Amino acid sequence: MSLSPFSSLSLVADGLSREALEALSMESFGEVRVDPVSVAMMPVSAPSARPALGSGSRRRIRVMGDRISESRLTGAVADLPAFCFEAGLSPDQLAGFARLAARRGTFIGLCLSTVTAYRVEPAAAVAASLAACGLFDEGLIWRIEVALAEALANALLHGNLEANKFLRSSADAYADYADHLDTRLHDDGFANRAVCIFARLSAGWLTLEVLDEGHGFEKTARGTPTTADIDDPFGLPSGRGLLVTSAMADRIRHRNGGRRLDLGFALVA
Repeated sequence: MSLSPFSSLSLVADGLSREALEALSMESFGEVRVDPVSVAMMPVSAPSARPALGSGSRRRIRVMGDRISESRLTGAVADLPAFCFEAGLSPDQLAGFARLAARRGTFIGLCLSTVTAYRVEPAAAVAASLAACGLFDEGLIWRIEVALAEALANALLHGNLEANKFLRSSADAYADYADHLDTRLHDDGFANRAVCIFARLSAGWLTLEVLDEGHGFEKTARGTPTTADIDDPFGLPSGRGLLVTSAMADRIRHRNGGRRLDLGFALVA
């Protein structure tokens, strides 16, 4: 496979051995040259430096082993550009993640298992990273975090876990719904599905992409959901989440049969 526009691809070992990282890179990329390095070898940006988001062709993908905590994830995406991949996922998932991370304008990439993303708060980590870089105002950061959190909930619950929403139709049934989710989160066939987040800058827009590995859905002819749709979604996997994301983002677009949601935020100069 070809990884250009990568001029150089490095996999950074974070919580796993060099040997494990080299084996993963060989399975993922075959003969493509990959230079495994450790987190300790990564340069630290000066606190005052303003990142050139989306520029350059060099990508370091931090491959995170062990148990990923919220604080560890937040630290991993603090220095932009940042690309993080959970070590327990498959070589094919890493190869696909690397192809998407290589796109021009992409400056954040996260790829986590469903069980990890359900446990930590990726939306908060991404929002904190965007806030710290000093390029986006507080109101925009708030809208980004709310929209991204709802989009991730849809991707995890209705996409990767294929949760039966009808089990939460009443307060009495909610315990059954919680048991249903717990069962799915302990089933590797669901728990090891990947959810990915990418952030890209292009032509005055910040776009956040959320990708899952569920079965997707067929979008109906109706447009953005309204409050009347919350209890009776219109052929989409969720009503309330889409209502919130539509209110927070300046534009939304479904792709790949419903397995990818793009959230667009207009940037005011």
